Amino acid sequence: MQIISGQARGITLAVPPTMAVRPTAGRSRKALFDSLGRFDDATVVDLFSGSGALGLEAASRGAATVVLVENDRRHCRVIERNIQAVRKTGVVTDIRLAEAAAPAIRFWSGAVPDVIFADPPYKESGEYWRQLLHDSAFLRAAAGALLVWEIPDTPGASGMFLADNPLEDYRLRQFGGTGFLIGYLPEAADVQG
Repeated sequence: MQIISGQARGITLAVPPTMAVRPTAGRSRKALFDSLGRFDDATVVDLFSGSGALGLEAASRGAATVVLVENDRRHCRVIERNIQAVRKTGVVTDIRLAEAAAPAIRFWSGAVPDVIFADPPYKESGEYWRQLLHDSAFLRAAAGALLVWEIPDTPGASGMFLADNPLEDYRLRQFGGTGFLIGYLPEAADVQG
C-alpha cells in the first residue's frame, strides 16, 4: 500500500499483519480523496487508524494537523513506522498518534477537526456508529466536521447507517468496491446533552 498523492507520494506503508485490519484499497482511497478536494491547513482525525493510511494521505496532501487514533498497540507500532516514513519525505504536518482505550475518548485538543475519517472493523462498525453519534461530548468536540465513514461491504449495510443518521448534507458514495457515508456533523448548538 502506498501514499497516492502529495509530498509523500509513492511511499510504501506497512500494514499490521493481522486480519483485523483491511486497509482501504488504493483505487477507492484515490477516488475518495480526489472527491474531497484540498487538505491545505486542515485538521484531520483518523479514527480506527489501522495502518494510518487515511490520515497520512491527508498529511501528504497538506493537512496541518493529523491525529491518528488506534486502540491496538501492535497497530500503533506499525503506524509509528509509517509516520516516520512519511516524515522522511519532508512532510512537516503535526502528526500525532493517540492510543485509545475506546474511540469516544477526547483524543484531540484545540481546533475542531475539519475532517474525521472512520473505518472501524466491519463487524463492530454499526455499534461504533451508534456509540459515537449519540455521544454528546464527541458531537460537541467535532461540531460541524465532515465525517467520512467507511460502510461495511455486507449487503444492505448502508440501510442501518442511513436510518440512524444525524449527519447534515450527507451523501452515500461508492468508490471502487468501497462505500462511504459522507456528511457534516451537527453544529454545537444542535447537539443535545
